[in-house]
Amino acid sequence: MRSFLFILALILLIGWGIGIFFYALKGLFNIVIVLAAIAFIMAIFNRSSKT
Repeated sequence: MRSFLFILALILLIGWGIGIFFYALKGLFNIVIVLAAIAFIMAIFNRSSKT
């Protein structure tokens, strides 16, 4: 019974770690999208002001 609880705790701990990783990755992905949008808008304004 003790080894079963240890395995269960290990599985839950790994699942929790994966969940935290994907939650942080989602936030990072949103930041990258915002930065890409800002860079795209700046490129459009820079191109139009040069011509």
